[in-house]
Amino acid sequence: MNRFRTVPIALAGALLLGACDIPTEAPILEQRWVIPVEKTTLGVDELLPDGVTVVGSNFSVSVDPFTNNETLNILCASCGALNGLSTPVPAFNGSFSLSGGLPADVSATVISSGAISIQIQNGFSFDPIAGGGSLTVTLRDGPGGAQLGQTVFSGSLPANGTTTQSIAISSATIGATLFASIDVTSPGGQVATMDISERLTATATTTSLLGSSVTVNVASQAVDLDPVDLDVEDIDADLTNHIISGSVILDVVNPFGVSISGTINIGPTAKSLAISANGTSQVTISYTGEELRSFLGQANVQFSGSGTASGGSVTVSPGQEMSIEATLDFTISIG
Repeated sequence: MNRFRTVPIALAGALLLGACDIPTEAPILEQRWVIPVEKTTLGVDELLPDGVTVVGSNFSVSVDPFTNNETLNILCASCGALNGLSTPVPAFNGSFSLSGGLPADVSATVISSGAISIQIQNGFSFDPIAGGGSLTVTLRDGPGGAQLGQTVFSGSLPANGTTTQSIAISSATIGATLFASIDVTSPGGQVATMDISERLTATATTTSLLGSSVTVNVASQAVDLDPVDLDVEDIDADLTNHIISGSVILDVVNPFGVSISGTINIGPTAKSLAISANGTSQVTISYTGEELRSFLGQANVQFSGSGTASGGSVTVSPGQEMSIEATLDFTISIG
């Protein structure tokens, strides 16, 4: 809330009017004013890379679909000798894998819930799980990592058809890679013309991935302060005309552990801005009397800023924000 219209402004006006009774040889006095101006914020969304957005109390993390396939020749070691023959398919066990990455600049996330759709396209001329076989898809946190979920295809995989099932993910912490293994157990006995170049294809598509926190690389991430309007239009010219110089003091609460360098804009003025990675800090930006008069007493004055964050990888949570309390500190001449 803007608190610019305060009792000291009226007091200053009285002092200025009273100056008419002071002899010309009287010394010119200086008076310092310190007035809270406004608060702005930098939300956590400013630090998020493409593919991560805030959705309520969670982050929505986007993962591009990932896919892989394998030939009958690899999955069924004994099928090679039967290539081109119309014959019962031998029993076999085979496997392959596929992997996909979290968005660029995201190295980890704590998942609160999620779901991944698994699509199996059977390019064989027979159903490999007919007669009691199965195809098992196991989702892990990277190769050899903790299991996140599993689904088993145990009904049928029609020849040259596509079948889809879903894997639900509960609470888990994952790194930058999702890894899925495909394990096929075929009992054999299906009669088909063997073509060992035929392929089985698996595609994983993330339908939902919500995280309570994400670890992101913020180096060179562009950020913007939330712009706010300053109600300074009614400050009297009798005051602004006597301003000598001053500064804007920014009291910063920084939960992110990142530093920011950029520009702060108040009205037509633009000044360099540097915020440290410390949890709390204070930044003082100097202004001349002319610069202060360019926005004090003026209409439609806005306080905003932009810059670049740096600090490597940081872990952030929804709802976090950097707060910046601005205070105006200036000196006027009386006499």
